[in-house]
Amino acid sequence: MRIIGDVILGAGVSIAAPAELMAKDSHIIVGADCDIAAFVTISTADSHARCIGLLDTVERLPIKIGARVFIGTGAVILGGCDIGEGSVIGAGVVLKNETIPPNSRVTVPRPVIEERYYWRRRRA
Repeated sequence: MRIIGDVILGAGVSIAAPAELMAKDSHIIVGADCDIAAFVTISTADSHARCIGLLDTVERLPIKIGARVFIGTGAVILGGCDIGEGSVIGAGVVLKNETIPPNSRVTVPRPVIEERYYWRRRRA
């Protein structure tokens, strides 16, 4: 587990390794009794606009996570998110600038299975 910057953790928060909470020059608030699974990234910084020349600085937006929130393996929570208490953020979900109402469930779409996809593309 790696925590950088202004991160406030409520009582009873569980964070599995190797999760990362990064709040350099911003802040992250995690409410009480949250469970953050392995390989979760919670980061206030977004540098893509600077990298491609649209901004001169890195965008840094705060993140607030309410009490009793579960964040599944591999989820990414980026700046500007406000996740309501009692919510479940499923494995692999990516959020940025989202407000999630209390007691919500957020999941990714089901996998797309394309049978024989590569068989059709074989060389003759």
